[in-house]
Amino acid sequence: MPRPVRSSGSDRTPHPPASGKSRRERLRPTAGTGHSGAASGVPGALRDLGVRPSRRLGQNFLQDPRVADRIAALAGDQLTEILEIGPGLGALTERLAALGRRVAVVELDLRLADALERNYGAAGNRAVVRVVRGDILNQRLEDLLPGSGPVTVVANLPYSITTPAIEWVLAQGPRVRQAILMVQREVAERMTAKPGGKEFGSLAVFLSLHADVEPLFRVSPGAFHPRPDVDSTVVRMTPRPFPGTTEPERREAERLARAATTSRRKTIANALARGLAMEPAAARRLLDEAGIDDSRRGETLAVEEWLALAKACLRMGP
Repeated sequence: MPRPVRSSGSDRTPHPPASGKSRRERLRPTAGTGHSGAASGVPGALRDLGVRPSRRLGQNFLQDPRVADRIAALAGDQLTEILEIGPGLGALTERLAALGRRVAVVELDLRLADALERNYGAAGNRAVVRVVRGDILNQRLEDLLPGSGPVTVVANLPYSITTPAIEWVLAQGPRVRQAILMVQREVAERMTAKPGGKEFGSLAVFLSLHADVEPLFRVSPGAFHPRPDVDSTVVRMTPRPFPGTTEPERREAERLARAATTSRRKTIANALARGLAMEPAAARRLLDEAGIDDSRRGETLAVEEWLALAKACLRMGP
């Protein structure tokens, strides 16, 4: 599994639809605010801080208060402490602090972190928020929010760090009850893809092994500054191990899926042979042991079949 994130800018029980809305209603795009004050507020605040949005860091700052309200409401529907990754100017931080929970935020950009400290930290006159400067990949949850209480993670994730961020969250253990994540729409589609679909790959397998993922609503480019080229989607990730599996089995299934889903036009036998640097005959024996047709393609295998393959691999040894 790739190393888990830089910030800036259980049973399988799904959550019920928010407010009784249908799936179509919940996935309807949310437009930008359209008010000149809100639209000019973010650029002005960035200029005052001497911050130019960084493409390298994937900084697109949320400027639609309606989106911020919806995300804060989702984070507030459970009595948990809150960790925000990449708070930026604090559009979400302000609302999360108002929930009256213990809040920690991790920000890589030191100028933004200083502004957050002034506005929401110990020196401010509003709710106290712990501001941590640095890369979230170098942090541990127990250091950010000491104790044993449950935690909700909230993040607006740049494309380049989405997978490492998800892996970091899931690596923090059972304290994380849910993660409310805003990601690019195409990433959300890959996160929730089903076997046989063109978006199905190792990310979907990994998440199926470790969490339930529910798309909640789409967000249009106008909700951000600078305006991105694509829609975003807010998803809820609820960590849980796949029922009836062990950690070694899940890890092995992840490894096999990464090896066999990168070559989408190859049969799974050939993809495994290439991805794992093994002889084709050995790959076919492994698939036969797992009861899987070696002429299938890797992207057609359900998570249960990846686990069967992992169990066969562990039985047969290296």
